[in-house]
Amino acid sequence: MAYRLVFHYFPGDSVLHRWDARCKFVCLALMTCGLLQMNERALVVLSVLFVTTVATCRLPLKSIARDLKAWSLFLFLIFLVQALGHTGSGGEGALPAWFPFSEAGLYAAALTCWRLGLILCCGVLFTLVTKPRELRDALIWFLKPLPFLPAQRIALMVTLTLRLLPLIMDQLEEVSVATRSRLGNHRRGMLRKARALLLPLFSRSLVRADEMALALAARGYNEDRPIFLARIPLTHGLALGLVAVSVALCIPQASHLVQETFARVFEASG
Repeated sequence: MAYRLVFHYFPGDSVLHRWDARCKFVCLALMTCGLLQMNERALVVLSVLFVTTVATCRLPLKSIARDLKAWSLFLFLIFLVQALGHTGSGGEGALPAWFPFSEAGLYAAALTCWRLGLILCCGVLFTLVTKPRELRDALIWFLKPLPFLPAQRIALMVTLTLRLLPLIMDQLEEVSVATRSRLGNHRRGMLRKARALLLPLFSRSLVRADEMALALAARGYNEDRPIFLARIPLTHGLALGLVAVSVALCIPQASHLVQETFARVFEASG
């Protein structure tokens, strides 16, 4: 039983579920690079678009938000480091002199955490709507033209990593529940509590890895077996092109370049 949905595949029949995994992979890369350069208006639009996409795909938004709370401490630490280390000027007079943060530092830290949060949400959405086998085939398709690289081995390792991570999180939840039911959380000393939690988790992880290796061997896994991948449908490629143009328009520097390109094209056609 999966206690968390993050990094799990959630079955569905939405447009995003049916979209080619190779296009989704490129879209994720474009969104990750674009979010690092977008301004506040674009971030607001993407935040609303993420919530709308989750609702359209019929994904449990409340469960996803609950699972993402674990990353709030990480984002909070980044916020503190960025706010304290900001050296820009402007707006410092609006805050008390004894306050360790500046207004510009708080703004920059909030913008950074907003961007990182949206990147995390995009990655979670990608894993929710992409099957592990489709992800493996997409990685093989990208790595196959590169010489001297074991494409199937790399794709399998990435897929197994994404598969084992949620399993370890589920096992951690199971061990925590079992420890609390045996009053293990009332033990004195951090070392005893850590030992009661980490040793069973480590043992279960090794057993699961051994079972997975035996399952691969039983199914005759062979890296030399050829894998035939279908071509990307034209409609899926057009959708990816639309996403690429939209991301470029959301970046101030790239937006002017795209507008100038379209203007030159229209002038040449006219």
